[in-house]
Amino acid sequence: MNAEITGVIVMFAITVLLAVPLGKYIAAVFKGEKTILDFIAPFERFVYRICGIDVTKEMNWKHTC
Repeated sequence: MNAEITGVIVMFAITVLLAVPLGKYIAAVFKGEKTILDFIAPFERFVYRICGIDVTKEMNWKHTC
């Protein structure tokens, strides 16, 4: 019983501690600012090129290949 309560408290604390940094990261992504994960961009462009995805073309949820 004690281990379950401790686990819930630890998980809650981790969630609260991660909320602010993840919120700032998501805000920076939506603003188009540089983020810490921008080093992945070349790999992302490579995958898009291989899959034939045009990043300039807008898509909706009904779009099929």
